[in-house]
Amino acid sequence: MSFLGLSSRSPFALNAGAAAGVFQVTLGLIGVFRPQVMLQDIWGFKTSTKPGQDQLVIESLMQLYGMRNVALGLMILAVRTFADSRTLAWVLMSDMLVAIGDGFIQKKATGGGEWKHWSFVPVGVGMGMLLLGYFD
Repeated sequence: MSFLGLSSRSPFALNAGAAAGVFQVTLGLIGVFRPQVMLQDIWGFKTSTKPGQDQLVIESLMQLYGMRNVALGLMILAVRTFADSRTLAWVLMSDMLVAIGDGFIQKKATGGGEWKHWSFVPVGVGMGMLLLGYFD
């Protein structure tokens, strides 16, 4: 069987992939509806308390980030529902590029906190390998 031909038949693996999608949708909704919570508590940014144009731009960008996560999470759930485990595996593993990028951006902007994002990389790759059938 070729490298790309492996596939898991485990319902646990498929449901774990769906859980990753639900997690991303949840983070995205926090970003959309509670941008200050996402900025301060999750990303660790210190934001200004006085309202102004800069604050509006920052909150708007956080809401864009939230919508990105909602879209990625819904994509994962759609792949879980309508495709096979190989497709879900590669979607989850490619989604780890987002976590890597977010980690570098947070490190640059706040001086730390990159492991809040990078800690998901081995989990995503592991779930991808599980879905590809490497642990069957």
